[in-house]
This record gives sequence, structure tokens and C-alpha cells, in this order.
Amino acid sequence: MTGGQPLPIRMYARPDCEDSELARNRLRELGIPFIEINIEEDEEAAQYVERLNRGFRSTPTIVFGKEAFYIVEPTVEQLDEALRRAGYPIPAHADS
Repeated sequence: MTGGQPLPIRMYARPDCEDSELARNRLRELGIPFIEINIEEDEEAAQYVERLNRGFRSTPTIVFGKEAFYIVEPTVEQLDEALRRAGYPIPAHADS
């Protein structure tokens, strides 16, 4: 990650997906802006997710920047690490 603004975030998700809900809640908790795309309502987005995930509609698929990198079905710790990599000031977990 170079200096400047953090990378923008697009999260491809489904409303009924627990992993999507976990990521959505974490991003909101941290106050990080993101665009959420529902792959059940956007077939082009669903096909994009399939291309990234070898034919699977895995959610959430979270894309940073213009495909600088992406993560799939992350844990909170993996999401935090990706956010740091993307330039967001995420503190390391304390005794939580």
C-alpha cells in the first residue's frame, strides 16, 4: 500500500449469509465506508464473483481498490489484516 487514501472497498454479499453479516458488521463497527453489492439481485456481479472464486458464488467476496487484492469469507482477524494492508488504521486486537 502506497501513501495517500485507503483503497475503496466493494463487498459482494448475500443478505442471508452469516459471513457477509459478520464482515458488514465489522466494517460498520470500524466506521469504514464500503459499497455492498447483493449478488442475488445483480447477475453481472454474481458472475464476477464466480470468476474470482473458480466458479463459486462465495460470499462475502471483498475487493479492495480496482482489484488490487480481494479476500473471500474472511474471519474478523483476516478482515482486519486486509484493511490494514489497504491503508486503514485498524488497531491490533487487544484482549477481546
